[in-house]
Amino acid sequence: MSSVGNTPNDQQEQFVDLESKRQLRTILAKWIYDKTGGNEYHIAETDEFKVPDGWSGSIPTEDDVAAAIKWLEGEHLVRPHWTMGGLPSVQITHYGVTEMEEAISDPKTRTEHFVPLVNITNIHGSVYGSQIQQGSPGATQTGTFTFDQRNDVEAFIAAARQLLDHVSADVRTRTEADLDAMDRELKDGNPRAGILQALGREVRAALIAAAGSTAVQTLSAIQWP
Repeated sequence: MSSVGNTPNDQQEQFVDLESKRQLRTILAKWIYDKTGGNEYHIAETDEFKVPDGWSGSIPTEDDVAAAIKWLEGEHLVRPHWTMGGLPSVQITHYGVTEMEEAISDPKTRTEHFVPLVNITNIHGSVYGSQIQQGSPGATQTGTFTFDQRNDVEAFIAAARQLLDHVSADVRTRTEADLDAMDRELKDGNPRAGILQALGREVRAALIAAAGSTAVQTLSAIQWP
């Protein structure tokens, strides 16, 4: 199991106390906010997460970071895209942006979900130190992306966008964010199949739940993801 930092193994402690968990959740949410610029449409790669310089608590492991992401997801503060290995890419939600900006505006005060930022980092300086060390080679599955897959993804995105008029405003906003993220991933020189598949599955499930048979009929011809 890898650790989020460069502390020797014999100095690592079990990351179980409640305050350490709250601090990790807070600084991780702050990092995601900074990485995305507080933009719900942008994605942060959490395997790049770094703990603050001078972190005084127990050194969190990769599993601890994954648990913190899961907690933030449960509180509707982030939207992770889980794959078969490693840490997920993450989007911050409207609620996450709102509460983090509240925390940044008054860093001495605890918010509903976050501890005071002044307790864990200097928000005006360089706040991130040691980078995550991956537990084993190939821990994150990126997959191989082919020309045929690109055509499938492009067809899926086009079909999904046709369905946006058949869903509620809330579903439309979330789905558009996912589709925009897929478009950006496709424009990358080396698109990650795992990220696209995770986004595609989420889009398909959301549209079928919201638009029913209309979505099933529109998407049934596309055998992806």
